[in-house]
Amino acid sequence: MTKVKTWVWVVLGVVTLGILGVIAVAAAGIWFFRTHIDSRTATVATASTEFEHIRRQFPNQKPLIELDEHDHFLRANTDRPAGTVRPESLNVLAFDPDDGRVVRVTIPFWLLRLKMRGTRIDVGNDRLDLEDLKLTVEDLERYGPTLIVDHAGRHGERVLVWSQ
Repeated sequence: MTKVKTWVWVVLGVVTLGILGVIAVAAAGIWFFRTHIDSRTATVATASTEFEHIRRQFPNQKPLIELDEHDHFLRANTDRPAGTVRPESLNVLAFDPDDGRVVRVTIPFWLLRLKMRGTRIDVGNDRLDLEDLKLTVEDLERYGPTLIVDHAGRHGERVLVWSQ
């Protein structure tokens, strides 16, 4: 009977740990996706009700970012006072009447702090890059829970972005 050399056991151990690590990362990604993204079928009426329910949380507040009727950046309303509470999440609610789906995404602020570069919000056919708008996570935290984008498109699509 021949003895297996020690280096073979070390290599097998490293390979096994690598495989288990990949499985753990994949499982964590699936868990994160399932707990932070909700997509469901909705009618125009139920979507409108959901949007208005959230919009009522910010009475008489202009969105931080305003878009024109062609989904292009119009202005930033940054003349608001600093908030007293730090937001915990960035939320996006989007409705596409062609698909008949409402999608809600919740992104924890700790994740935004880790990876601010490349943070984009899709609106219609355009993308809003928070860096292009000169917004940082610190800016969003300074305003506290606030309405960031409230946009209704020409074809019935709607996007609402807020921090909470």
